[in-house]
Amino acid sequence: MANPAVTYEREIVPALFRPWANVLLDIAHPAPGERALDLACGTGIVARLAAVRMGGGGRVVGFDLNPAMLEVARDAAQREGLDIQWQQGDMTALPFDAGSFDLALCQHGLQFVPDRAAALAQIRRVLRAGGRLALTTWQGLEHHAFWSHFNDVLVRLIGIPAMAAPFALSDAQVLRSLLEEAGFSSVEIRTHSMPATFPDPNDFVAMEVDVIAAAIPATQHLDDRARAELTRAAEAEMAAPIRQQLRDGRLVVPMHALLAHAIA
Repeated sequence: MANPAVTYEREIVPALFRPWANVLLDIAHPAPGERALDLACGTGIVARLAAVRMGGGGRVVGFDLNPAMLEVARDAAQREGLDIQWQQGDMTALPFDAGSFDLALCQHGLQFVPDRAAALAQIRRVLRAGGRLALTTWQGLEHHAFWSHFNDVLVRLIGIPAMAAPFALSDAQVLRSLLEEAGFSSVEIRTHSMPATFPDPNDFVAMEVDVIAAAIPATQHLDDRARAELTRAAEAEMAAPIRQQLRDGRLVVPMHALLAHAIA
């Protein structure tokens, strides 16, 4: 089995997170000379694309709890010739001075934070007055039949609803309340949908098991052997749902998200 963070960057980022990163940045409008903070950055696709849009000016910081993801992010940025600062830590205790940033970004990460209110209070603290926050969260599993089935499979096989966590902050009103209670104003939330396309359906389950081990806190204890055993069992149970989503030999899965923009 591959390094899970490497698999995440190689497989999931092009199919899923790079397209959504561009959607997020289209509402965030990072500008040259700004100071931008990418929270729950994973392997850093949002930070890297923001740095490109900013033209090398300003400051971009990628921040994540997972050091393995940051290591991959650092290597990717170096290959791409991008000057980005990478820092490990907890979103509920950001190690930055008040007013340090003009823009905060968070792509599909806030739902993984146990204390979301504390995280948003910290984000507002490190933004300057009038600074912007742009974030995305997935709509619920009820909007994602394919992932709901996968989640049921994981519950049966390992007793962990590992696919539930990414879809856990799916109510627009709950998200709005969290933002407003943290002191953000001019909160705008809208929905957006587009498909994720995975070019190799035959390797999809093995890839996804690696990604789960990299990105989902409840499954980061799975070692190579456990991931291999889970892959073999899940492939049998996911064969029919995968066939149903095939389009021209590729696996195409509809995705639905909330896009939020707010002012500090």
